[in-house]
Amino acid sequence: MVGENDADMALAVNRISELKGGAVACAAGRVLAEIPLPIFGILSDLPLEVIASKLGEVKKAVKELGFPFDDPLLTIDTLTGAAIPFLRICEEGLVDLKDGKTVSLIVS
Repeated sequence: MVGENDADMALAVNRISELKGGAVACAAGRVLAEIPLPIFGILSDLPLEVIASKLGEVKKAVKELGFPFDDPLLTIDTLTGAAIPFLRICEEGLVDLKDGKTVSLIVS
């Protein structure tokens, strides 16, 4: 989960829980777009056309909120997955796994 205020982040997390997995874009106290992924929290049983449409809606909503990259879900998956062996985004922030210390998100 990535966000800029506690209320919208809580709304997004709670909605993802209701969906049994997925992705949700929230702002100003409302859900802007969502894609349910109820199978293991990462897969959907919806028709491919519906999945593509909902994914497009989530990407558009996140882009309109100021996300600078083309694929917000891939970006988040990459930063939280095993593809980057020494950095993880977790509850504490961005953590260097080599020494267990939190790393600044701003490069100086």
